[in-house]
Amino acid sequence: MRTKHFLLILIGVITTSVLLILLGPAGQQNDSIKNIMSQTHEQLRNLQERNALSEQHPEMDPKYLALLGFTQPLYNGTRHNFSIVTYALAGEVASTILYAQNIATKLPNEQLLIYDLGLSEVDLHTLQAFCNSTRCTVISFGDRLAPLPSYVTDENMHAFRPIVIHDALARARSILFTENSVRLRGTGKDVADMRTKTENSTSGVMGWTTQQAVTSRTHPKMFDYFDTEADNFLFLPMVSLDFVFFAGTPTVNEKIMLPWVRCMLTPECLHPIGAQSGGCKYNKKPQYRYSGCHGYDTSAFNIILGYTFGFDETKYSTHEDSSSGRLFYLETLEQATRILENRRKNISDTSEHPFTDDQ
Repeated sequence: MRTKHFLLILIGVITTSVLLILLGPAGQQNDSIKNIMSQTHEQLRNLQERNALSEQHPEMDPKYLALLGFTQPLYNGTRHNFSIVTYALAGEVASTILYAQNIATKLPNEQLLIYDLGLSEVDLHTLQAFCNSTRCTVISFGDRLAPLPSYVTDENMHAFRPIVIHDALARARSILFTENSVRLRGTGKDVADMRTKTENSTSGVMGWTTQQAVTSRTHPKMFDYFDTEADNFLFLPMVSLDFVFFAGTPTVNEKIMLPWVRCMLTPECLHPIGAQSGGCKYNKKPQYRYSGCHGYDTSAFNIILGYTFGFDETKYSTHEDSSSGRLFYLETLEQATRILENRRKNISDTSEHPFTDDQ
């Protein structure tokens, strides 16, 4: 389409030039030619700028917004006030089972939503056997992701996480989104206090910062996509997506979730040329320099939070060393698999960190 417009402009300029040269006096011919050349250069420059802007900010297919519920409500049923949300990829059933048991012990009165993103039929039935109460629901989400670009289910990019979060916010007024490797060690009151803080905040988001700057885990070209300068993020700490509270406010829906999902469904934003998830080198000085590994959905999330809330992380996060250790810890899939296997064999392993431990 852009090439067609260019050719039409060029043909029009040539035709006009020929007519003026043939019909006008010599002096007027020269002036006309100068004006035509000046206008042509201006038009070509504008066309180039529009092309460059289109290439820098390619648009996602608008049908995805309707599919994901941004243009019309996804669900007409009653929304829960609050839900705990996680997901399970293929092979993660052991970790997800221990997660469900942990939530049932620590937060027995809260709703738990587990999004199935590729469990085998056997693992799905196993998980459902452990998630068999009215407060625990396994949601098969593969059909919702199937029409989207194939990279959305890539385990390194995690483009599916904001899509899961957006869907959960259609089912509950506020949520706690976590990885299934999270194990709560705090009390229900600790979680309730953070939930209240989130719902009363201007941002509607509350997470935990890491010791890394946003720039150290974000490919420089992602900043270009969002029309913001990387220098604004040099000293802005990265917020982890392991454990984040969200409130379903208009601010969250329009200023965070919408641009976040748009980025996830635009390859040039999510995966700039040269981006990779491995090879992090955090020994570079200064430490805010790009480490060589890109955070994909987490990087986009932090850019959006930064420019939306004036690069003030206190509006949407708390420091990692201040309270996260009191609230939760992380358990690897290997540890979870070993714990479940030992329980099946009635073997007590003193190296286990059981989900009932309140330390």
